[in-house]
Amino acid sequence: MKILVVDDEQLDLFVTKKLLGLEFEAEGFTSVEEALRWAGDNHFDVVLIDYYLTPTILAHHVLKDLRAIKGDTFKAFVLSNYVDDQQARELRSAGFADIIYKPITLEKFREQVKN
Repeated sequence: MKILVVDDEQLDLFVTKKLLGLEFEAEGFTSVEEALRWAGDNHFDVVLIDYYLTPTILAHHVLKDLRAIKGDTFKAFVLSNYVDDQQARELRSAGFADIIYKPITLEKFREQVKN
């Protein structure tokens, strides 16, 4: 399984890629633009997008752009420390399968992807 990770925090991105890299192929970016360029040229099965990337770019904005490039060929999850119930409903309506709360673990990731 190939995983794309988009997180504006360099340390969070590093930790997530290292952890997922123990069992999966993981590619990650802190730049949304770089992630979208990479996605246009590469296949991935799952994307993990940090909820709050910049004051004007949230996870659902990135998912919309990725769907425009790749269609429904991948499963999408939000990475977050916290989202309230209303935000969770909006994210699921936007096309995310679920929310994976930080800190991520392999067990949590495997369970979410399997569902």
